[in-house]
Amino acid sequence: MNRTLVVASLLLLTGCSPAEAPAPSSTTPSDKAAASACTRVVRSIEAKDSPIGDATTAMASIDSTDPAVREAGQRLGSAAKEAGDLWVKNDPTVDAGPANQRLADARQGMLTACTNLFGEYPWPFTRKPAPTPSS
Repeated sequence: MNRTLVVASLLLLTGCSPAEAPAPSSTTPSDKAAASACTRVVRSIEAKDSPIGDATTAMASIDSTDPAVREAGQRLGSAAKEAGDLWVKNDPTVDAGPANQRLADARQGMLTACTNLFGEYPWPFTRKPAPTPSS
């Protein structure tokens, strides 16, 4: 009974009827390019990958319909190129710290754009299916 009153109160406050209540997020997002780029950036951050993979993430974001994801992807691509060049050269006399910081900031910017688009991580489309038991 109390739960019904709370739901009814929330619907009245937000101006929604039960039929207009937002649907739960889908496991198949409409912006597949953004979903791909967002999944890649999360994996890159979690695995602490080299900057080379971030170029692929940036390429995936190009076809996104979300302007914030596209823009974040462009920044990520530039930062990944700079950090990647230093990573490949592996010159001990060059301080890669500033380039690596710009890459970390670009990754975070991409993650923020993804969170703004899809909500808090983990997103439904990044969940892996349960492994099938083997006999």
